[in-house]
Amino acid sequence: MTRAQAFKEITKNENILLWILLAFQAGFINAGGFLACGRFVSHVTGYGTQVGLKFSEGNFWIALEMMLAPVSFIAGASFSAYLIDRPYFRGEGIKIGASLLTQSILLVLIFALGECGFFGDFGEPLVLQRDFELLFALCFVCGLQNATFSCLTNGQIRTTHMTGVSTDLGMNLVRIPCLPVEPEEKRLQKRLNWVRFITLMSFMMGSGIAAVAFPLLGYHGFIVPALSSLVVMLQAYRVMEQFKVTN
Repeated sequence: MTRAQAFKEITKNENILLWILLAFQAGFINAGGFLACGRFVSHVTGYGTQVGLKFSEGNFWIALEMMLAPVSFIAGASFSAYLIDRPYFRGEGIKIGASLLTQSILLVLIFALGECGFFGDFGEPLVLQRDFELLFALCFVCGLQNATFSCLTNGQIRTTHMTGVSTDLGMNLVRIPCLPVEPEEKRLQKRLNWVRFITLMSFMMGSGIAAVAFPLLGYHGFIVPALSSLVVMLQAYRVMEQFKVTN
């Protein structure tokens, strides 16, 4: 429990580095997924819309397959909760390393299967079953990543989609000058807004670099977030060790 508390102070410099790395990785995977199979892999809202549209068009089989994308995202989040939430609430050791290592292994597996032709040609339209399998695998990875630190920050950090981050950023631009609170609290809220802004920029940077890298690298591009997951894991352990020493 004590080590898990290390991530609740989301404005600490060590933790901000974590959010930057996670947002960069999320943007990279999301753009890579789009270039690989023509769909963004972390936008559950969009899949809900597409399912409704396909049902209304009478494309029931496609609608059911599209429904499995958010189901895969939820499955990834559930798996992460099993490794982190479950032991956290039981007072046992959280398994952040296992969650991040699983992400890395899955991304390497996606690369390896892609190179072996299991998912077909990189960038082919989302039509064949193998294309949907790639989509589901990437959605699972995104759900897994998003939930990894969500519990440990009381839901304040979710790095695979920027809707909530952008909403909070916009609201606080107006709210902070009007808040009837002490100057210290206003400074904290301003720092939180900077964290949101940096996270958003990091996500965009990851997407931009992916847009350049994937057309050149193909499935090899998924090695980048596989490696960044390991970097995140090392940084997470560093944060926990520092917290352990100071507490």
